Amino acid sequence: MGNEEKVTIFFVRHGETQFNIEKRMQGHCDSPLTEKGVLQAKSVGRGLSDIHFDAAYSSDSQRVLDTAKYAIGERNIPLTIDPRLKEMNFGVLESLLEEEIVERHGNILETLFSLKDLNAAAPEGESYVQLFTRTKSAVEDIVKKHSSQGGNILIFSHGVTIGNYIMQITKRPEYPVHENCSVSVVHYVHNQHEVEKIADTSYRERGSKDLNSY
Repeated sequence: MGNEEKVTIFFVRHGETQFNIEKRMQGHCDSPLTEKGVLQAKSVGRGLSDIHFDAAYSSDSQRVLDTAKYAIGERNIPLTIDPRLKEMNFGVLESLLEEEIVERHGNILETLFSLKDLNAAAPEGESYVQLFTRTKSAVEDIVKKHSSQGGNILIFSHGVTIGNYIMQITKRPEYPVHENCSVSVVHYVHNQHEVEKIADTSYRERGSKDLNSY
């Protein structure tokens, strides 16, 4: 058995998208980053620029890949795509407006987002338990890959994916809203984890000030 070093993962939610603005349900479906979303991605990258990262991982959704590329910029950080980091699959609700969902499926959003039943899922969709299983699998593989050397790792993903993962590893009853390009920080060593930050917007805000100063 080799020595296991501390791995610190910085989870970053993607920047604002067109569907975010339109308030459409966006899980496995996709929409492009807005101009503001691109700026948020560049800002969070600038806010994290004084931290050395050994690697970055991204969901295979284009909005997340674009966020990762804008955030990484010219830095030499290898980026790996992992579909297990994708957003929750909202099934038949994908791309629908809230009023369309209410009209077609009643109070399903209240049932789904109350978090009272983590096995609840939209028709043809995915539950919080299923989402956590695949997210946890991805994170464990990433931590294992880097544990011999330790260091800082970026994971670019989605609001519900990140929030649900942290909620379940900390055994909280709920999770805070993860704004676009907010950052959550978790340390891993010897099969233990310590959550340092959840949905922190300070990196994005600091980076935005830096960009605006040019």
